[in-house]
This record gives sequence, C-alpha cells and structure tokens, in this order.
Amino acid sequence: MTKQRHPMTAYRALARIAGEIGWDGAAAVLKKSESTIRKYADPDTEREISLQDAMRLDLAFRRAGGDGAPLYEAYTARLELDQVEDDDSSENLVRVTRTALRESTEAVEAALDLAGGAGDRKGAIRECNEAIEALTTLKFRLTNKGGRK
Repeated sequence: MTKQRHPMTAYRALARIAGEIGWDGAAAVLKKSESTIRKYADPDTEREISLQDAMRLDLAFRRAGGDGAPLYEAYTARLELDQVEDDDSSENLVRVTRTALRESTEAVEAALDLAGGAGDRKGAIRECNEAIEALTTLKFRLTNKGGRK
C-alpha cells in the first residue's frame, strides 16, 4: 500500500528525492540504512531528518539531475504556512528596514574599498552575505503580514 504523503512536507520531499536517486542512493549519501531513510519518509514513524542530512539529500538530488531542492522547498513552505506573527508593529518593520539599509550600505562600501585597492575580498563577501540576510528578512516581513497594515 502506498503511504499518503501530503504536499510540501518532508515526507513527500524524501519520496521525491528517492524517486530520483533511489532509496539505496539516499541511504548511501547519508551513510545510513535504507530502512532509516524510509522511516524518515513515513509520516507514521514520527522520525525527523536532521538539517545537515536534508542539505546532503537536496544536493544529491540536484547532482542527479533533479530540479529544485525538495526538502528546502518543503521547509520554506512550512515556515510560510505556520508563521506566527510575533511582532506585527510598524516599529518592527522600521527596525528591520534600517538593518537592511545599514547592512546594504556596508556591503557597497566594502566592494568600493576593494575596487579602490583598500579593501579585502573576504571582508567584502562577508558584508554582502550580511546584506543578503538582512534584505531577505525585510522581504519576508513585507511579503507576509508583518509588513502590511
């Protein structure tokens, strides 16, 4: 009997990955038994896959020619569906926006310093990553109820 695996769940994502690389392939990637991997994909076992293992499987899925990252996509969808509005205030949106502005400015300044010969590449990359994180947080707040009145 085929198990019912609801869309956008880790269970369905694991089945999708196994469809591309096989249950034995997933087991080999994680250096675990095939039985353990199947239990991760079974909603009745209440077993959970670790974040590190999820990333490994998503990467193996891509390397095998699969489109996307099934476990990442399921996790992202779950966050959006289960979002708890901790702070829907305009003050929070202002704080998040100011952080994004500051981090973006620092990234641009670091890149300009590097272009002028006075900066260091690792530092500029770090600043860019911090800006991307801050802008992603801002986008999330704007996309969800946190940015709406």
